[in-house]
Parts: sequence; C-alpha cells; structure tokens
Amino acid sequence: ASAGTRVVYYSSDYVFDGTSGPYKEDDEPSPINAYGRSKLDAETVIQSICPDALIIRTTAVFAWDRTSPNFAMQVWDRLQSGEPMKVPDDQIGNPTLASYLAEASVRLAQQSETGIFNVVGKDLMPRSDLGRALARAMALDTALIEPVHTSELGQLAPRPLNAGLTTDKLEAVLGTEPPGLSDSLKQFRRNWRAATHTPQTVASVSPEASKLKAEILDKVSEYYRLVHGPEEFVPFESRVQYAGRVFGEEEMRNLTDSSLDFWLTLGPYGDLFESRMRRYFRSASFSLVNSGSSANLTAVLALMSPQLERPLVAGDEVITPAVTFPTTLAPLVHGGLIPVFVDCEIGTYNIDPNQIEAAVTDKTRAIVVPHTLGNPCDMDVITDIAKRHDLYLMEDSCDALGGRFNDQLVGTFGDLATLSFYPAHHITLGEGGGVIVNDPKLARIVTSVRDWGRDCWCASGESNTCGQRFGWQLGDMPRGYDHKYTYSNLGYNFKPTDMQAAVGVAQMDRLDDFVSRRKSNFSRLYEGLQEYQDRIILPVADDRADPSWFGFPITVQEGQSRNELVQTLEKANIETRNVFAGNITLQPGYADIEKRVHGELVNTDRVMRDTFFVGVYPGLGEPQIDFMLERFAEFFRSH
Repeated sequence: ASAGTRVVYYSSDYVFDGTSGPYKEDDEPSPINAYGRSKLDAETVIQSICPDALIIRTTAVFAWDRTSPNFAMQVWDRLQSGEPMKVPDDQIGNPTLASYLAEASVRLAQQSETGIFNVVGKDLMPRSDLGRALARAMALDTALIEPVHTSELGQLAPRPLNAGLTTDKLEAVLGTEPPGLSDSLKQFRRNWRAATHTPQTVASVSPEASKLKAEILDKVSEYYRLVHGPEEFVPFESRVQYAGRVFGEEEMRNLTDSSLDFWLTLGPYGDLFESRMRRYFRSASFSLVNSGSSANLTAVLALMSPQLERPLVAGDEVITPAVTFPTTLAPLVHGGLIPVFVDCEIGTYNIDPNQIEAAVTDKTRAIVVPHTLGNPCDMDVITDIAKRHDLYLMEDSCDALGGRFNDQLVGTFGDLATLSFYPAHHITLGEGGGVIVNDPKLARIVTSVRDWGRDCWCASGESNTCGQRFGWQLGDMPRGYDHKYTYSNLGYNFKPTDMQAAVGVAQMDRLDDFVSRRKSNFSRLYEGLQEYQDRIILPVADDRADPSWFGFPITVQEGQSRNELVQTLEKANIETRNVFAGNITLQPGYADIEKRVHGELVNTDRVMRDTFFVGVYPGLGEPQIDFMLERFAEFFRSH
C-alpha cells in the first residue's frame, strides 16, 4: 500500500453466524468457527493499516479448474467415479462463478472503490441444489448427490446455515446485477466441454479405428508438405496478394480430424476455440458465428433485445464513421436505427474523435467504431464520451485482431466487439466471425440471437442441461412449454461448423507470429516509402496505439493520381484495394437510407478519391516487400 499498490482482500460470508442471511455489508459480523474469525480478524487488520483497501466477501465460488479443489471439482471427481456424495441441504449460499468474481473485482478496483463489497452470484440456494445443478451441467448422475442435514456430516467445526450475501451495493456501483446460476452454469459448462470433450475423446472408437485415424492424419501431413509447401517468388509473375490464407499441416490435420468424427455443427472444436478466445480477450463471453457480417448483425440485434432494460429501438441514432465497410452499417439500417455519419482522419482513417461529442444529441444511443485496417481508434476519447452520455459502444474489430490501445486489446473497450475470420483476416476459419462480449448481461442474449433467438442454452444434441426443460414460465407462454422451443429474441442460425472451428484452433497457435510478421512487413514498407512523402501520405498511428495492421494505407498528395499509381502496381501483379466503401453515403445501396450527416465529410470524400492500400499479411516476405518498394520507386522516378 505504501508503494501505491491497491490492496484487495477476499473474505467470506463465514464472518456471519448464519442465523438471518442473506447479509448486507454493514450487518454485524458474528463468526462461529475459526475460519470465520480469521477472515474477520484479517478484515479488521487490513482496514486499520490500509483504510482505502478493497475487501470482497464472497461464497460458494466454483469453476472448471483442475488445479483447484473447488466444489465443482469435488463433484466431478466423486460422481465421475460413481461414488455418492453427501451434500448439506441446510447450508444456504450464493453460487459464484470464479470468472465473474474476478471480473467484478477488477471493475471495483478500476473504479477505485474502497471498503467492503459483497461479490456473489444472484441466486441463493442450498449447497445440495448447487451440487445437483453442477452434476447436470457435467452430464453426471444427479442421483449420486445425497442431500443431508449438516448435523449428519460429522464436521468438526460448526457451519453458518442460513447465510449468503446481498448484492444491492454492488449493483448500484457497477450498474448491473450479478449472473444467476443458470447463466453461470452456461459458461461453466462451455469450459467443461472444452476441457473434457477434446477431439481425441469425442467418441469411443476401437483401437483399430484410432490407429487408422492416426495413419490418415499422418498422410494429411505428408500431403500438405507435397502440395502446400513454400513457393519461390518470381517478380512480375508471382501474385503479391493484399491478403490471403496462411496455414500449415496442423490446420489440415484438425480439419480432417473433425471431418472423420463427422461432427457437423458446433461441437468440441467449437467449444475449444470459443474458450481460447475468451481467455485471449479475458472477456465475459465469446460467441463464434459464421462471418464477420453475421457478427455485426448479431451484436446490433443483441443491443436491441427486449431483455435489456434500455435496448436500442428503431429511430435511435448511432454515431459511426462514413468511411466504413458495408456490413458494419447494414445491421443498423435493417434495425431501423439512424446512422449519424462523422468524418474520418487522413492518416489513421479512423473516425475523427474530436467530432463525436458534437454529433451527440438526445436521440443518440450508441457509437459503432471500426478500427480501420487494424489501426486502433482513440479509445480514451471514445469510451469517455460513451460513459458520460450513457451510450452503448460497439467495436468492429474485424480488421484489428491483436491490436492494442494503451496496452489493452482492441475489442475489450466496448460493450460488444466483432471479429471476422474470412481468409483475408488475421486468422481464418475459411468463413467465420465472432462476437466478443464484455458486458455479462449481454452474454446470454448474444448466444440466443446466434441460436435462432431461443431462450434455451443447451448445446447441440442436448435437451435438458438446466434440469427444467418443462418447468419454465416465461411471459404469457403456457407454464411448462418446452424450453428448447421458447424464443426470447429475434434471432437466426448464425453458427458455423465444427470443422471451421477446428481450423481456427490451429490458427490461434499462430496468431502472435502472424501479428509480428504484419508489423514487420508494415515497418519495412514504411521505412522504404518515407522519402516519397511529398507524393504520398503515409499511415499514422496514435502514440498510445500498437496496431495489428491489416493493410498499408496510402493517400496520394493533391495533384497526384491514385489510379495511375494503382494501375502501375497492378500491372506488376501487386494487388491493391480501396479503403472498402469509401464514402458509403455515395454507394448506390446506401444513398437513400435514413441518416444524419454531422458536418462535412471532406476527408471521407478524399479517401474515396485518393486512398488505397497494399498488403502486409504474413504470407509476404522480404522479397515481395522489396519488390513493391522497387515498383513504387520506379513509378515516382517516371511521374
């Protein structure tokens, strides 16, 4: 504390005697065992030494974590071996998912909160009910959970019974309620599936079949080396692509492995890929979809869900740049939302952050910002505006996987963010996309929108994970209506296949290297083009940004011809691309949409007229980059 470090101490509901729970933060403690007394003593000492310490009381924490002896792991170990497990039915607490506890702790610390906070799940229940729920989530026999009174367990230390904690204070500070057990189990189950349903354990097959599969996969590796090995670059003949797939034998092995198991919809590889993406972004959730365009539509529909307290509705305004990709904008139009177009900056090609504030009106409800060509927007300004005006913030990070702003990954600033896994992007699944969910209350909604809009969260091939398939009462529906056919949102089937996810799992192993090679190619181009800044404008990144470049954008100076330069490059077999739609308000499909334009789109029009980009993707090496630089030099010598 003396060094300026925040002190966060984790305590427990065991500081209370369990006679009149659930307990508020300011209720009088009265521990009944040594553990509770030690927790209370520690609270007292810490507060006396560090008055600004954050003390978090929690209870019944669970997670899928084989390194931890938490209650969920005890249930797994006992029931998987067929052993019955006696669990008290008179000890009441709040089941708390460990990842939520961590997330809420970070938010409290970031907000410089001090004093005592209860951080627990929303639901109160007996420990035996939690045991049965965990057993169902892990496909174990719930009959092996034997509810008993605490007095029958022969525990040496007394336990508080009617305990648990309230969360009113937490909700007031964070502005959202904690997840209930149903939502917590959904994430828990996905982690369980990702850990236990690995491709090698999906199906029980004979030793002969396993041996045959291994031989097939080895043949796939051999085929890869024969057919997809490195190719020699031949100037003017070899195509210098702006983007493309980069893969190895691991992707082909995974793809073949999945196809041999013939798991067609999302399954084990899907669980594994989503789990890895959640860990990468440290996000509340991640939903894999079938394209970046579907990701954008899923995210917008989630923000319009009637399950939100303040959903977006038709007629609401959404601020977004006029330089954009069509499917960043199309979901807003289809939802009846009114795009408010703001100009971009030349150099960064991102939304001009200095114009956003003035574009806000009493009709503004959201900001949607793409990180253009992998260059992070000014998220300090944008998040500040979103917070002060209580606006939803959505990041289109389809071109920016791996980029950072202030050392924080893009895609983690907004309520939601989207990714694309089309072959041109940072990693590929062939086709595919994803929604990064940073606001926990949106996690279940996003999955619902992706999965037909249904309320049920059972995985494919499962029917009663919650144990209440015919026990729900929702809205005006008949009580007990099949939960698998109850729809709480407007949704679609946006799921990809497990075979695509299999490719993605292998691609994730390459992500850091891919990002590094993109940066290296970008730097080599930048250094080689600096001497021509009287002819072209080179890309600019904010000092706080660490871009994960998708391409190398170039704007020709006034009086220069983009078309002549582009044609010279294309004749040399060097691919070029415009910056997507340019000024999208001029595109035929968008010319007549309902919209508002804030200010003049001077830079946007210039981008449409004078800007293009070339590739920096990891399939390019020094020979291709040097060849591009030679063609630029040749052009500038002759023009």
